[in-house]
Amino acid sequence: MSGLRFAQAPPQKSLPLYNGQPRLAEFPAGGRKILSAKAIEAHRICGVSVTIRQYDPHDFAAIFKLDQSCFPPGIAYSKTMLKYYLAQPGAECLIAGDGARIAGFLISEENPPLGHIVTLDVAESHRRQGFGSLLLAESEAHLMFRGVRTVLLETATTNEAGIAFWERHGYRREAVLKNYYPGRLDAFEMRKLLSAAPRSKA
Repeated sequence: MSGLRFAQAPPQKSLPLYNGQPRLAEFPAGGRKILSAKAIEAHRICGVSVTIRQYDPHDFAAIFKLDQSCFPPGIAYSKTMLKYYLAQPGAECLIAGDGARIAGFLISEENPPLGHIVTLDVAESHRRQGFGSLLLAESEAHLMFRGVRTVLLETATTNEAGIAFWERHGYRREAVLKNYYPGRLDAFEMRKLLSAAPRSKA
């Protein structure tokens, strides 16, 4: 099973510097903040009931397998790195569930007013049905609630489908990060001002 490639922060634990500053995952943050709103929210996509919920540790094996299917070797996360991102103080992982199946997930991290999308993974069987857009909309709403105004992400310059997805949702290319991924693969840094643009329903 392959997935739809969106964004992926680099898999190395020693994260690179950009403009002399560490990536957002290295910034100190307070205790992990969870919205006090509904923990599980139901939606309908193509007539199917879909739930968006918070990550639970028992989901780890499934999201690791999904990440391995969504990204090529060198960009897909090892178990160590996936656990590292999930454990960051400002991290949040949202799960899109289709019944008992995990259709996709999104990991973000925050250091208001900045937010960072670490990865967005959607299974092949659920792609082009709105799951990625739904996860992104929920994550952006959570980030805005917690004071984030600008969201950044990185995606490979060769990832045409992913770049088109982000641009459709209001993200703009800000810089080229040379040799960002293993194998000397460059990435685009993309940003969106949450307070300046409505969320796309595409």
